[in-house]
Amino acid sequence: MLDRFLSSEIEYTKKFAETYEDDEIIRFRDISLKDMYMHNFTLIKSKVSKDDFRKIIIQELEKRKSEDADFLRIECNFPIDDMDINEFPLVPEVTKYDYLYIEPKMSEYLHIKKNCIVKKALSGEVLNDGIKVDVLANEAAMSNEFACKRILRKSEVFKKLDSNLDLYVCYDNGIAIGDCELMINNEISKIEDFDIIKQYQRKGFGTSVLKYLLQESKEKNVEFAYLITNSAGTAKDMYKKCGFKKAGEKTELFFQLS
Repeated sequence: MLDRFLSSEIEYTKKFAETYEDDEIIRFRDISLKDMYMHNFTLIKSKVSKDDFRKIIIQELEKRKSEDADFLRIECNFPIDDMDINEFPLVPEVTKYDYLYIEPKMSEYLHIKKNCIVKKALSGEVLNDGIKVDVLANEAAMSNEFACKRILRKSEVFKKLDSNLDLYVCYDNGIAIGDCELMINNEISKIEDFDIIKQYQRKGFGTSVLKYLLQESKEKNVEFAYLITNSAGTAKDMYKKCGFKKAGEKTELFFQLS
C-alpha cells in the first residue's frame, strides 16, 4: 500500500517539476518556481547505509550550491538516526510527516455541514474563487506575493484538459472559505493542500470537504485515498476522527544555504 502512495507522490510532483533519477535518488526541479520547497527537492528512494546517506547529502549540498540555491530539501521514507544528522556539514531542520489513508466507502459515516457546498474548479469563476481563498489561507505563513505565485503556478496544471489533478473549492452560503486538491491515479486518490480559512476551522467544513472528495473517489472506483500531514500538527486529530489510519512516515531535512 505505502509503495503505491509513494508512486503517487512522484507522479504528483512530476506535474510541476523536471526530474533527474539514478539508482539512489530522484531530483525534482520546478524551473517556473525555483523557490517553491515542495517542487524542488531530492528524494532518497530507499534506505541506504550510513556512509551512503552522508555521501548523498554532501553530493546534494554541493549540487544546490552550484545552482546558487538558497536551500536544499531532502525527503526520505525511512527512519533517520539523529546522531547521523548531527554529523552533516550543515545541521538541517527536521520535520516528520505521517501518511494517512482511508477507504472511500467510509464517506458514508461523515456529515455535510448545512449550507456547505463543494465545487470542482471546472469554470473560470470557481477557479478564481479557489485562487483567492488559497492566497487568503496561506499568505500569513508565506507572504502574499509568494502565496499568489504558488497557486498561479499550480493553476497551470489545474487548467490542463488532460490533467488528473483538480482543485475543489468549499463554500459557506456562497462565500469561498476553503480549497483542496485531488489527484486520482491508478485507483489511488491523493488529497493535497487542504485549507480552510482560520475563522471557519473546527466548524465541520473540513469534514464536509473530505466527505465530498471521498464520494468522488468512490464513484471512480478508488481503492484508497491518502494524504500527508505533519506528525506534530493538530490537523492529524481531525483526520483520525474521520477514520484515517496511519500507513507510514516521511522525514524532511531542510538545509538553509543562504
